[in-house]
Amino acid sequence: MRLRKNKVIVFKNKIVNVFMKNGKKHTCEKILLKSSKLLQKSSKKNFQNLVQLAVINTTSAFKLNEQVMKKGKRKSTKITPSFIIKDSLRIMTALKFIKNTVQKNKRSTNFYKNLANEILASSSLKSQSIEQKTKLQTQILLNKRYLSKFKW
Repeated sequence: MRLRKNKVIVFKNKIVNVFMKNGKKHTCEKILLKSSKLLQKSSKKNFQNLVQLAVINTTSAFKLNEQVMKKGKRKSTKITPSFIIKDSLRIMTALKFIKNTVQKNKRSTNFYKNLANEILASSSLKSQSIEQKTKLQTQILLNKRYLSKFKW
C-alpha cells in the first residue's frame, strides 16, 4: 500500500513540474485540483485512472532532436530522430504533449477546463495530442534511414 502511495505522489509531482510556470507550484496544484474535480463530475472513472490512460495513450517511443548548424552567416537546423529509452522520459514527453495542446487551445478562458477536456479526450483516443504523436511517428518512420545510425 505504501509503495502505491509513493508512486502516486511521484506521478503527481511529475505532472506539477511539467505544468508549473515561473516556479509557482501552488497555482499549478490549484489548477490540477480544479481540473480533477471537473473530471470527477463529468465522468464516472477515477481521476488518476483517466490521467494514467491519457499519458499512456500519448506516450511516444520517438522524439526529434533539433540542432542548429552555423556555417558563416547561414543557420540551418538539423533534425534527427531518436528513441526515448527510459519510461520516465516517455511520461514527461507525454505530459509535455498534453501541456502544449492545452496551451494552443484558446477555446475557453480557463486553463483547468482545457486540461480536463484534453485529459478526457486523450483517454478516449480522440485528442489533438494523440494526433500530434501519430504525426511524429509517421514522420520518423518515413525517414528510417536515420535510424540505422542510432547506437543501440
